[in-house]
Amino acid sequence: MKVSERRIAEWWEAPGIDGREDYDEEILYLNSLTETIALPRWAVFVRDQMPRWGFEPCAARFFEGLEQILNMIGEERAYPRLGSCGDVPLSVYRQLQELGTALVQWGQGRGSCPWLAEWSPERGEAVQALGELSLAVCQGPVALDSASEKWAQTARYELTQRLVDGEEAPLPRLFRHACAYNLVWNLQRMVEALGRGEIQEPVICGEALRLAPQLDPHRIPLLRELTQALVHWLQERLPSSCLELQVFRLIGPRDAVRRWLVASLYKTLKLWLVHVDTLLGERHTYYALL
Repeated sequence: MKVSERRIAEWWEAPGIDGREDYDEEILYLNSLTETIALPRWAVFVRDQMPRWGFEPCAARFFEGLEQILNMIGEERAYPRLGSCGDVPLSVYRQLQELGTALVQWGQGRGSCPWLAEWSPERGEAVQALGELSLAVCQGPVALDSASEKWAQTARYELTQRLVDGEEAPLPRLFRHACAYNLVWNLQRMVEALGRGEIQEPVICGEALRLAPQLDPHRIPLLRELTQALVHWLQERLPSSCLELQVFRLIGPRDAVRRWLVASLYKTLKLWLVHVDTLLGERHTYYALL
């Protein structure tokens, strides 16, 4: 495959990379390798699946998608993967169904909710709107937009209007990013705030990674361990853990194409980890490809 195409050289879109002027020596090195390796089409398509904007560590199924990429490298073929923005797991849809039903009932003055106490018409309307939008997510983006618009037009109370009116209102913004690992946590906070007659803004996308040490303490350590496993594969070390053994098995034998793919994957994950370090106020040392 000819690799002089523009999209090969300008593929990098990740934290800290806003254009070709921001390419560091590692990116330039990886781009230069494409001129010396006979890249098959499958390899280019597999790299297209790697973590950039739109496939981010805050997604609920990010690690399932990463595992699929490792498997694609090993099998020498590309196919659709999990973990992209908007990829909501079935388990989350089930939670939204249960929670949405309970909130609608509470908002109508029926049933109970562990996060809510005293009912009032104002709070009931807002909670019912939240419940209906939770249910609408399960039916797709058109149903979600319709439910948001309906409540923005018919809400009697300012609390509900502030919750749903406009694309950047808390609920539409949250449910556009229902794929985030912290969705249920966001919903609980918003419900509790409505029970006090208040609005709580959601914490979504990259900002959600700030909360990972508290909400999902294994998320960032696993990302670091997977990244280190890629380094050890590149260094031709023997696997030193069960996780590394599985990563090595998925990737397969070392050859020039796989080395380029693994190095590219390592670089994308390294960019994300540097971004996470900035969010968390931490500093770590990372392996240099050069």
